[in-house]
Amino acid sequence: MTRLGLAAAELLIHEEGEQRIWLKSSEKKGQPLRDAANFVVRGEGYSTHDEAALEGERWRDVISRSFARMHLAADFGDQDPLSSSTTTAEPVFSEHLGRHVMEGVAGVTVFQDQPDLLLIAAGDLFGCVRPSEEKCRSVFLHAAQLHEPLKVAERLAFDLYSGSFFQASAAARLLMLTMAVETLLNLQPRSIATQAHVTAMIEATEVNTDLTHTERNSLLGTLKWLHNESIGQAGRRLARTLEPRKYGGRKPAAFFTRCYEVRSALTHGHVPRPDHREVNSLVGSLELFVADLLAGRLLAEIPD
Repeated sequence: MTRLGLAAAELLIHEEGEQRIWLKSSEKKGQPLRDAANFVVRGEGYSTHDEAALEGERWRDVISRSFARMHLAADFGDQDPLSSSTTTAEPVFSEHLGRHVMEGVAGVTVFQDQPDLLLIAAGDLFGCVRPSEEKCRSVFLHAAQLHEPLKVAERLAFDLYSGSFFQASAAARLLMLTMAVETLLNLQPRSIATQAHVTAMIEATEVNTDLTHTERNSLLGTLKWLHNESIGQAGRRLARTLEPRKYGGRKPAAFFTRCYEVRSALTHGHVPRPDHREVNSLVGSLELFVADLLAGRLLAEIPD
């Protein structure tokens, strides 16, 4: 596994008054970030639990945007099973070690800081490639200044994007990455003329007595979707926001179209199956495509 390209043991991302946010290894004290596979983002200086929890979610978004801009993945452990022994283990460890021990829970954890507090890492964050130290610092610090929150759909898309890095099959990775794009789509209404035509087909279906109840409901469910644009249309519209970049030698809209064609062939049992060499080639560029969509304003403000 490759690492972040940071030689320091900690990276101070934000400091204002008593509030500090920094990135450090969760493996060994003083370990250079470039040698670590697991990280923790620490924050301090908040006066209330609710304030700290809210800020924790905001800084998680900063890290997500930063990783996306550097074409990295991160597993925050949100879907990992929780330990059932935490409440009983913590007192035992505390008594044995003579200091307060707390197990971190995946995602954002809020706690009252104590001088002798020992955190047991959980829900670690995993980096997957190593950008340069200069770019790492630039992206993290710029993301902290922008503080651009992730929308709910973007968080899901980032989880799918990150999960794709840990799949052994190129086909599985392509499916997860196209799912990530789908979560970002906002289907727009079709033209007035098209909607009127669809409405006429719906009305004709509703009064057709030759159809069974099951057939009628099935058709109506499909027809109602036709009031809005297709996933392909919405995907190409979203992809054009990445111009003038190219992916796999194609303009963004054409690239998305080909990825979605291959995704459909994989999921609907097309024979012959898509050529594995093309799938492998598409996946590499699709990772960059999805990361660029998730980078937000960082994509324009931080050069490649």
